[in-house]
Amino acid sequence: MRLTAQGQQQITGMVIDVKGQPVEGANIYITGTLDGASSDKAGKFSFATTQKGTVILGASYIGYKDFRLTAPVDQMGQLKIVLQSREKALEEVVVRASTFSLGKSRTLEKLDALDVVMTGSSNGDIYGALMSLPGTQKVGEDGKLYIRGGDNRETQTFIDGMHVLSPYSITAQDMPARGRFSPFLFQGINFSLGGYESEFGQALSAVLPMDTKDVAGSTKAGVNFSPLSAGGGGSVAFRKSSLSANVNFTDLTLYNKVLPDRYSWKKPYQSLSAEAQYKTAVGARGVFKLYTAYDRTAFIRTFADTLDHVPQRDFRLQQDNYYLNATLKTKTRHNTHLFFGAAGSYVDNRYDNARFQRDSYHQNEQELHLKARLEKNIMPGYRLSTGMEAYLRGYRAVYHDTLQQRLQDQQVNYQLYAAFVDNQVRLLPGLYANASGRMEYAQFSSAWNFSPRVSLNYLANRFQVSAIWGRYYQMPDNSVLAAPHENMQQSVASHYILGASYEYKGRLIKAETYYKQYDQLELLQQQVYHANGYGKSTGFDVYFSDESSVPHLKYNVSYSYNDAARLYRDFPVMSTPLFASRHNARMSGKYYFPALKTYAGVTATYASGRPYRDPNRDGYINAVDKDYFSLDANLTFLVSKQVILYTSCGNITGRQNTYGYRYAPSPDATGVYQGAPVMASRNNFFYIGVFISLKSSSAYDVSSF
Repeated sequence: MRLTAQGQQQITGMVIDVKGQPVEGANIYITGTLDGASSDKAGKFSFATTQKGTVILGASYIGYKDFRLTAPVDQMGQLKIVLQSREKALEEVVVRASTFSLGKSRTLEKLDALDVVMTGSSNGDIYGALMSLPGTQKVGEDGKLYIRGGDNRETQTFIDGMHVLSPYSITAQDMPARGRFSPFLFQGINFSLGGYESEFGQALSAVLPMDTKDVAGSTKAGVNFSPLSAGGGGSVAFRKSSLSANVNFTDLTLYNKVLPDRYSWKKPYQSLSAEAQYKTAVGARGVFKLYTAYDRTAFIRTFADTLDHVPQRDFRLQQDNYYLNATLKTKTRHNTHLFFGAAGSYVDNRYDNARFQRDSYHQNEQELHLKARLEKNIMPGYRLSTGMEAYLRGYRAVYHDTLQQRLQDQQVNYQLYAAFVDNQVRLLPGLYANASGRMEYAQFSSAWNFSPRVSLNYLANRFQVSAIWGRYYQMPDNSVLAAPHENMQQSVASHYILGASYEYKGRLIKAETYYKQYDQLELLQQQVYHANGYGKSTGFDVYFSDESSVPHLKYNVSYSYNDAARLYRDFPVMSTPLFASRHNARMSGKYYFPALKTYAGVTATYASGRPYRDPNRDGYINAVDKDYFSLDANLTFLVSKQVILYTSCGNITGRQNTYGYRYAPSPDATGVYQGAPVMASRNNFFYIGVFISLKSSSAYDVSSF
């Protein structure tokens, strides 16, 4: 999406192919800014800019070579842009199971920072924006990603190819979490809904790989503030490198006074987050990146577990979350791509008055992730990617009772080693096959696992069809590994995916059907965990997006059906997981009002009721909650070329959504188990923020990082 900035210079022209035919839906933009437009049915485009002097004009469209023009901006009237067609190179055909990422084309699962911010339901959160895509399931009480019948642990996040141990902020019970990372940090956000490539492991359902921006080309700075947060940062550009930093402080004290939630706070939620990144060119072909992030979260909430008859206590939480990531990408003279990376995560959680007043619970976990990868085109129709990686993990949980006696001290330390190879072959023009494998050794169980993955993909102009099968492994949660267990193994899921998509003049329709078979899930039997659990998840997704039918309007509609069942954890019989809803539908739209220089975004989300257990009825998972519905909206005002005002409201109808019920562990005097609905901390969430760019020469540069 391109923002039309105020200014005196109008850039106009036409986009055609080599045969002189107009190209509709091409993206035309000034690089390094948000100024641009899309070509109409006649291939024509027009947009205004405040840029001065010489600029770089870019144009791109799927199936054509990228166009670049460097010229004074005042000479860019009545341009004729001729796009040259090309055959897709193997390195541009990246199969990520249920999605393709073709060069710089806009695909279903590829979002940029503005898509994130201007999605009505996101409130500027990456994970909130992804929930507008098909395959995701609404779990409003925690805000994390649940994909195609899998729980949130089954989706893993990677930054520049390196694993993030804890990508979410920590919150109080029934307060949705947010992602820890700013969307403006990344140049592209690609989301695989399943069947991902062999480079990524330890995720049963999906992966979210995100790549940070390259070396900043200019020095810039910015600030932002709202009634609940304030922050700022910037980048300093050098000849071949750049240094960036960002800090943000959130405090809900004022917000809760004006718009109180359902909780009683002794110290409202506060968080301090900071991040920094150094990027530099290494020789003529390499880039080195060093990124670090730190988050500190704290609050004290007063409450009592009335269902459990636990007295009132002042529950205090404090978390320190550290992340460090270093990567080197380079290319040899023989066009061999090399990658080396290391990432460290450390998360420390302290809970005072955890279950009773004056007790304490301390939990920490850490991870070191190391990876090396090589990619090379062996011949014109064959591309090889291979590498190895290691995970070194540790976990400890200590509980002291009200007399500060240590009642629990659980520790887990283990290593996991893996090697992977990926073979991509062009069988015929437009027909691609991928055969890959991943071998893992889990030191905890002294077991080897092999994960074969194959796919067949056909691309014909704007039509694509793919068939994928793969096997995926993941270690059980640390809390399971630290508990009593016997013969625990990695959990396994097999994916079967068949999908097709068609893109035409700014419109995309995509449909997929899938089946996931689970085995070796953790199952609690006589208070001991075994790898005897199993399950299945099947369904289909349908998605349609349109950004060309109505000027200034971009919208999408999605529907997902899922049927999931498992025998795992403490389930006595195979049942639908508590987080799985059968029907999920969403409609999201963004409209630009040129006269007002304003973007309006709206998202409507529907989910059928989730299952839960009512101990007053026969059976185990024996009840279904009411349906979920939320209408979310936001407005983005382009006040000036340096100031953006953003405001949003979640669930503007005020509907009281519930997410199942909690019940007392024992019946009352009448033999009834008393229960209460699970609800989010508030029905609505309002936000208003101001983003100010301190660089006067850049129009609407909302990114300060």
